[in-house]
Amino acid sequence: MDRNLLNNNCNDFLDEIMNLNDLPGLEVGVSIGGDAPGQAPEEPFEFLGVRGYRDYAARTPLEPDDIFHCASVSKLFTSSAIMLLMEAGVLHLEDRLCDILPGLHIADKRYGDIRLWNMLTHTSGLGDVDDYHWYDCETDEDSLRRYVYESEEVLGQPMLWEPQMQPVSDAEAPTQTRFRYSNIAYEILGQIVSEYSGCMPGAGRRLSYEDFIAEYLLKSAGMDNSTMKTFERTNLADFAAKDCSLPAHMAYPHEKKSDRSIGPVKYYPYTRQHAPSSTLTSNLRDLLRWGNAHLASSRSADGPLLKPDMYQTIWQEYAVVPNNGEKMGLGWFMREQTVSAGDGTQHTYRLFGHEGTDDGFRASFWICPELDMVTVVLSNLSGAPVKRINKKLFDTIVSCAL
Repeated sequence: MDRNLLNNNCNDFLDEIMNLNDLPGLEVGVSIGGDAPGQAPEEPFEFLGVRGYRDYAARTPLEPDDIFHCASVSKLFTSSAIMLLMEAGVLHLEDRLCDILPGLHIADKRYGDIRLWNMLTHTSGLGDVDDYHWYDCETDEDSLRRYVYESEEVLGQPMLWEPQMQPVSDAEAPTQTRFRYSNIAYEILGQIVSEYSGCMPGAGRRLSYEDFIAEYLLKSAGMDNSTMKTFERTNLADFAAKDCSLPAHMAYPHEKKSDRSIGPVKYYPYTRQHAPSSTLTSNLRDLLRWGNAHLASSRSADGPLLKPDMYQTIWQEYAVVPNNGEKMGLGWFMREQTVSAGDGTQHTYRLFGHEGTDDGFRASFWICPELDMVTVVLSNLSGAPVKRINKKLFDTIVSCAL
């Protein structure tokens, strides 16, 4: 692995992307471990690339440690929390939602057939959130419980279909099922995490969803600059006030106006009722640590998160994602990407990850176990093409290394 060549290619790539796209800011992180399967051990490679501005109007430059809203990348933490509870024997994939949360009474009685694996894989038939109410910015600990147990959006929405009730085991995943992305399902999963948190070995007490994530995942992965409780970084309710500002090292949310100029989003995308689906704020270094923690855990029982055999269940194919050919695992999207080498040969790799889309921010997070690689792309602009950028980044890095 030629580190100088990789570093130069990554910098050239960033310059090219910024020249081709009208973005306020862009950050790219790459980690290639030193012990990729089938390769001789060597020192890991890490690249942190930054271009553009934290605050476009003030022309405040971005820095590698700046904090971004990561949107639906949050779901990887929720699904990992559920898997920790499964590993502890507290929950099982075949458990029915109506048994896990007996106090939840959704009007459409077909919800009684929803299994835990249905919610993790977006195959439950539950609909999606209509209005996130980011401008309301609820911060009390009861916010998630109220949303799950009392909101008409959860209780009154008709199911899209009757869930399939196929058995799930470590050896056999269900046949292809209908897929519909559901943030509501993940809010419910977050409430499950909270209600069963006290059942973890040695727990002793129940935790809020966010505190469970912090205690069992963020701390374990060494993510010291990450939180689901973004309101603790600043008073987000004041962000919509005139001339307010975010603390240093927090990227501002931006959008394209009707005249295609770049301007600020008037509110920060946060409210505690949508923490399990959407509210992680983090930075490049921490997200690379998150990816490397999963890579290490998938290879060794000494890893910081789950045991290796759990990943055999997580990274099975449970559904095909319409329109893009990706597959759905337990919380993780999965895709194959083919890269051409300089000698004309082609190599296909399997990747696992998640995209994040919200008002003012886009995030793209992927890992490739075969190459012991993590790639992260963050932008503070609604609609920034981070998924396309991340795919091209992977192609640039791997074609250089082949």
